[in-house]
Amino acid sequence: MQMEGMEGGTYYGVLHASDVDFANITQVKTFLHELKHLQYLPILGARYAEYFCITKNPYLANLYSYSSTFLATTTALAREPSYLQWTPRRLSAWVKIPPFGPIYIILAYFAFIIALEFINNNVPGAGHWQFLGDRAGWLAAAQVPLLVALAGKRNLIGMLCGIPYVRLNIYHRWVSRGLLLLSTFHFAFQNHGWDLYNISKLEWDTDDCPIKGIAAYAFILWMNLTTLAPFRHMSYEFFVVQHLITFFGFIIALSYHLDTGTAPASQRYIYVTAGIYIAALVLRFIFYTYANSRPPHATLEALEGGATKMRVTSRQIRNWQPGSHILVSLPRLGLQLSHPATILSIPSSHDGELVLILKAHQGFTKKLITTARKPSDPESAANPRSYLALIDGPYNSSAPDFTSFDSVLLIAGGTGVTFTLSQLLHVAHRSTHGTLPLRQVLFIWVIKERRQASWVLAELQAVLQKLQNTNTNIQIRIKIFITRDPDWLSDSTDDEKGTPVPSLSSNIIENDDEDEIKEIPSPSTDLPQNHPIPELEPTPMISFQQGRPSLDGYIEDAVLQAGGEIAVAVCGPIGLTVSVRQTVVRVSDGLGVCKGSGLPGVFLHVENSC
Repeated sequence: MQMEGMEGGTYYGVLHASDVDFANITQVKTFLHELKHLQYLPILGARYAEYFCITKNPYLANLYSYSSTFLATTTALAREPSYLQWTPRRLSAWVKIPPFGPIYIILAYFAFIIALEFINNNVPGAGHWQFLGDRAGWLAAAQVPLLVALAGKRNLIGMLCGIPYVRLNIYHRWVSRGLLLLSTFHFAFQNHGWDLYNISKLEWDTDDCPIKGIAAYAFILWMNLTTLAPFRHMSYEFFVVQHLITFFGFIIALSYHLDTGTAPASQRYIYVTAGIYIAALVLRFIFYTYANSRPPHATLEALEGGATKMRVTSRQIRNWQPGSHILVSLPRLGLQLSHPATILSIPSSHDGELVLILKAHQGFTKKLITTARKPSDPESAANPRSYLALIDGPYNSSAPDFTSFDSVLLIAGGTGVTFTLSQLLHVAHRSTHGTLPLRQVLFIWVIKERRQASWVLAELQAVLQKLQNTNTNIQIRIKIFITRDPDWLSDSTDDEKGTPVPSLSSNIIENDDEDEIKEIPSPSTDLPQNHPIPELEPTPMISFQQGRPSLDGYIEDAVLQAGGEIAVAVCGPIGLTVSVRQTVVRVSDGLGVCKGSGLPGVFLHVENSC
């Protein structure tokens, strides 16, 4: 050991404790100082952090291509298991297990950072554990810019890769967990190294760097805990506000920790993080200012079944892709965060208005339906009251153009119909501009009560009428499944519903948890559960059925009848999306799709419900 004074800078060579008299406080202090200032520790730590930064750029640039291009088109053998998702009912309230596709990327990410932490770690002498802790600290600091680049509505990664922020949110959360893991390594390894020589107390008593590090660790731990499903769903507005405040607390505490540490050069990751955050904030502000430069206005209509239809007229937003969503707020209803909602309409429909359907829960959506239900002046019934609206967006969906497939199954649950209906409207619009490869569309909508069908029934009838008028060769069937009105079929007549009512295809036992689905064979049905879909009628019609659809039969029949690739798109509660994922994998595997059977492939798109 080099017995230099405490004013010394960095130290070189191998540090040994064999010649230290630990009964001599002066030598102990010198040993601790040299242990923390070994010259090669910040050099090697910075090097491995740079390895991560250099490698993550092409990795993130190909994030979407590997998950949706390679896995989705290169080989069905890899695409099929990437669709699968397993979410146990007992844990679903706390943890939403991602689909296998994102899991592949998440596992690769964790394998990468763990490898960078532990490879070439044979540092001799007393600096071994200090070296591991120091390297983990550098790697943790390198995660912070990535964490911010994946956050926010207008984030850097989304703009570079063309991925909607809703798709990146899962990676944002798991990078935060990677940061927590590396921070734990940093704290645990360094403290273990100090404990080996009984100098932990001396370090904590003489240096405020660990205290500031613990403060930053507490912030990142809290941020990870509050991203669990119960906290996020308890109050979305409160979650967002406290999340932002906690993040700023974390950045401030981390900056002080790095500044008082042995490697203040690691502050550069804070500067990069600040630059990314400010750039994204400025960009979002520009888009937001443009969208509201000529303020939009919204009208409200209370719908049966506890939902509100909002029609937003905007002179600035005239074009958007089907399936896009916006964040909207009405200042007249009080201060609240903008609420996300998928746009039901397309630019060529509804006179260019942005039509939204929001199911009433708590907060903003409850205020909406309460306001919409207020009695209005009879003289102004023809001109409903208009409210000033503020819009953020629109934000595009990652869904492909479904008109390029041979057959399409659009499946929705509840307000998820806003996504599938926008795709159906797009199909009808495209069909008026020439012949399309698309031949068949099956539109399935699962709702709890029959009165909820009125949400979009007019739009569905208009789509069918438009297709009939254009003499298109696209055959469309619309099936609405009602799960919680067991007696409505026998109590209602065909004239009341205006559509034919076929026999039931399945019954269902439902628990209080709407995601819990158990199908049982119907005691008396015209068709068995997995019977192929009947031949298409010359004139498409809307049919109502009780229970939930037997998806295996519909998807299997579509595969057997298709002349090209099939697309399945689903939007709705997690119970429905998981069921569709599992069904697509099960049917594809059973039929040997793209595995020598000669049957076309099945492309699956799962949209997050807004």
